[in-house]
Amino acid sequence: MIVSVDLFNSYTGNYEDSESSIILKEAFLSSAEEVIKGYLGFDPIEQEYIDVLVSGNNKKMLYLPSRPITSLYSMLINDTAFDTSLFNFKDDYIYFSNYKMPFKKGIDNILISFKAGWDPSSMPSVIKLSILRIATLMLSETNGNIGLTGKSFSDNSRTFINYSNYKKYLQPLDVLRIVRF
Repeated sequence: MIVSVDLFNSYTGNYEDSESSIILKEAFLSSAEEVIKGYLGFDPIEQEYIDVLVSGNNKKMLYLPSRPITSLYSMLINDTAFDTSLFNFKDDYIYFSNYKMPFKKGIDNILISFKAGWDPSSMPSVIKLSILRIATLMLSETNGNIGLTGKSFSDNSRTFINYSNYKKYLQPLDVLRIVRF
């Protein structure tokens, strides 16, 4: 997990440590992490991606389905193996070192193996904070609270606020998000 239960306890001020409480907190953190992964479009935890098929675009940069790329293991374009030292990578794309050759256009014509993501200790703070915020909202929904709060006004009107909508907690992640069309 990206965020520990201890950090979650510090963030929420809820130090309940019964076995069932810890299991529940781990479930909230895991669920919040899944929400983040879905929004980002990739798993931010560093991992190896072996034999990933991507389509060439006849452009000089080839975008991959995760970020940041940390290692390139192998590259096969149209059944031709290339030495990985011919490529550079940055964030979520790779390019030929001479920056002159495009990636030949084709559908699933490139087979690539690489490593991408962040080590949990170097995970961007915005990701950790978003997980903490969303998990805290989930925690607040326990004990019969369904994620709504209300406010009554003097004219007998009432306003309800849905605080289980995670949109405003996900917006800071937009700069890290991978969106493909």
